[in-house]
Amino acid sequence: MTTDSSGIRLGYIWLQPGYTKLNGWTLLFACLTGIPFLVVINFVQPYILSEMLGVPQEQQGSISGYLAILHEIIVLVLVSPLGALSDRIGRRRLLSAGYMLTAVGLMCYPFATSTLGLSLIRCIYALGATGIVVTYSAALADFPQEKSRGKLVAAAAVLNGLGILLLTYVGGNLPAWLTAAGYGPIAAGRLAMALVGAACVVSGIIVVIGLRGNDRGSANPDKQPFLRLLGQGFGAARNPRIAVSYAAAFAARGDVVVIGTYVSLWGTQAAMAQGMTAAEGLAKATIVFAMIQTAALIVSPVIGIMNDRINRVTALVIGMGLASVGYFMFGLQDTPYGNSSMAIAFVLGIGQVSAILAGATLMGQEADPKITGATLGVWSFCGAIGTMIGSLGGGLLFDFWKPGAPFLLMGAANLLVMAAALYVRIKYPQQEALVTGRDDLLASEEA
Repeated sequence: MTTDSSGIRLGYIWLQPGYTKLNGWTLLFACLTGIPFLVVINFVQPYILSEMLGVPQEQQGSISGYLAILHEIIVLVLVSPLGALSDRIGRRRLLSAGYMLTAVGLMCYPFATSTLGLSLIRCIYALGATGIVVTYSAALADFPQEKSRGKLVAAAAVLNGLGILLLTYVGGNLPAWLTAAGYGPIAAGRLAMALVGAACVVSGIIVVIGLRGNDRGSANPDKQPFLRLLGQGFGAARNPRIAVSYAAAFAARGDVVVIGTYVSLWGTQAAMAQGMTAAEGLAKATIVFAMIQTAALIVSPVIGIMNDRINRVTALVIGMGLASVGYFMFGLQDTPYGNSSMAIAFVLGIGQVSAILAGATLMGQEADPKITGATLGVWSFCGAIGTMIGSLGGGLLFDFWKPGAPFLLMGAANLLVMAAALYVRIKYPQQEALVTGRDDLLASEEA
């Protein structure tokens, strides 16, 4: 990507030439809504398992893990082909289709009468989620000029966090609010998810309208075959910085799912052990989750600026280190409601967003514009593998060892990626252009 002042300026973010302000604002709206709709289902799931299906608590961790594994297998199979497809047909149509399929999954999920039914509906939801993840990631790489890449990624993270905070707060409290209004547990759950799904439909309509007129895909004018594009995506890992970005995706995507699934499950079960209902427990778990997202909201702008001013592999070392500390601290607690739990949740939020921002910024910097979709498809593929391991391993450890085990597992994963990033930083030092307020300033990133 180039730095070209002829592009549109959206606040403090410079867009690549050819994008309009409407396109830019629509991308920011997609940041606010896209990923949050992929988190809320895991957060509400404990309520569905407890109140609607009557699954024993000692089995809920494993079942949550298996459902996440099914989801990620579908992502794993489809993410690279959809990444290549987005290079061929553009981002807009695939992104809007992702919203619609996700909405169908959300609305149908509480109508399942067995875990098999949940699994089948989860397949539909996963198909939509894959479309959102691939095209959203590619658009984040497409839109910004290089000098604004870190800022846009940070803005996206802030909006992701705000959207997740709002959606999980509403989704986590809706069953309790509807129960208090006189609905039974099953009706409350179904109506809550129907409302969330309707919001997803509206978001998809806004995206398809707002990205109109610039449904671009790859910067490469040649329409290459899928297999060649996929091979180029995997072949991009010959660049050690892309290779370590793939490793970062392995850990960071797993981070998001583990937090969304097991904070809710652990919090709900801990509250029910104190005599609360499942709806009350879900609402209480929302408070812990809100603290994690609040931390992410607060530090994201600072992390984004830092990522634009230091070597981006160095930023990845810092981000993964902070994430490992947060996960270990959270997982070592006896309960998510201890005296220091809010402070530890805040640390976890800082670590989680630092790792995500650093990995995404480095990937956006290194990806070849001609195969952005294919490269980011492989990046998401690696994230799916990480999510599968984190979800299944975390779910089994949750049931058979301790509720904090999924977080300890992800802490170890982040620590390993930090070590790999440190090796790349030392072994492959890099000279890059830094943007520090003057577009023409070049500096060495040796610090």
